[in-house]
Parts: sequence; C-alpha cells; structure tokens
Amino acid sequence: MASKKLASKLIGYARFHEHHPVPVHLRRTTGAQSVGPAWQQHYTRFPRLLFVQADTGEQAARHRIRDLQALAGLHPMVEQMLTTVRAGAALLDDLEKHGPGGAVWHTLADPQRPRCGAWQL
Repeated sequence: MASKKLASKLIGYARFHEHHPVPVHLRRTTGAQSVGPAWQQHYTRFPRLLFVQADTGEQAARHRIRDLQALAGLHPMVEQMLTTVRAGAALLDDLEKHGPGGAVWHTLADPQRPRCGAWQL
C-alpha cells in the first residue's frame, strides 16, 4: 500500500479515536453533549494499530514506515491519538523470520526508539 494511502488510514483511525457522537434525541438541544467516544461502543480499549508492509521491496517498505512516523509527528490529531494508542509498523519478511513478538516493530510515536516486540510498543 502506498505511503499516501497508509497516511489516509492512520488519519482515519485518529478521526475515529476522536469522534464523539451526540445522541439523536439530544441533537436539537442547546449545548448537547456526546456520550463518549464512538469507539467505546465496540471496544473497552482502543486497539493497537499495527501496519504490516508486504509486497514491496525492503527499501520501499522502510520508506513507508518512515513516512508514517513523520506523519505521526506532523498531524495534530494523529499525534494526540498516539499519546494513548500504541501503533507500530513492521516488514512481513521480519515477521516471518522473528515472529510478532520479535524486535521487528517500529513505533510510530517515537522514530528514534529502537525496534521492539509488538507487546512493548
């Protein structure tokens, strides 16, 4: 998947994370308040976001990971989401060699941090 499409997906997750719907019966009232984030209707905790890079060369996949990390620092909504939501990216080849618990995941929130296992993101 191209960097632009990956960026769009990450921004979409950030929008979902921030979306607070107002119940239909309260929409016309003044100062209507939402009942909480929409994602809490489906999850007790916002799920970890893991992007797996496949069907491309290693260099292109690493470039896409760097693009995601750059977006995380440039887009305010994504940056805010990543203060509470764990997110990472890995190459499929690395996952096949070392497994999902191996030090194959690049965290999106901190590009300077070394690779880690999925549960340490």
